[in-house]
Amino acid sequence: MLRIVNLEEFHRLLLRVPALVDDLESRTADAPGAVRDWLVEVEGALENNRMPLAGSIAGLRARLDSASRGAVPSGVVITGSVTKRKVRYAVAAEVLKDAADTIAAELEADGARIDEADLLARQLVVAAQVKGLVNGPPASADHADTIQALWAAVLSEPEIGPGAVHLLSLVGPNDAVIVLDRAITRDIWTGR
Repeated sequence: MLRIVNLEEFHRLLLRVPALVDDLESRTADAPGAVRDWLVEVEGALENNRMPLAGSIAGLRARLDSASRGAVPSGVVITGSVTKRKVRYAVAAEVLKDAADTIAAELEADGARIDEADLLARQLVVAAQVKGLVNGPPASADHADTIQALWAAVLSEPEIGPGAVHLLSLVGPNDAVIVLDRAITRDIWTGR
């Protein structure tokens, strides 16, 4: 179960894929090298989060390294004459697609869990507002204290406390406060 900050790290990595594809399409000088660097970064993020998928990404990196040394992997189709550069670019594109698809599939369940937590936090904020637990936006110096106090009030409120417990079960205590903060900031305090 990834925490929000870790999930967002992977989303930032995936958001770099379109630029890498653009580099490959325009035959930028070291586009395959940039893909390799991205794979190394993704692999490191997966290792830091103790995700076994790091091994699959390492395998894709090895495939790209092999192509950089002139090996033509099975299944790679090159039109025209086969050159080391064509093979390297073709494999880089293939590896990039496979890595992005694999990571996106791995993150799907965590993304759905965070989306559910976000929806629940928004409902809790509305209920807290109706109950009079939500005041105006805090001064910038005490924002975190205000959110923590609101979270404690929501947890102890008999009618909405069970929803807060459900939020805890979805994302844990740290991420529960984060989604609550985002919900109240987005839905309540910015509207004033």
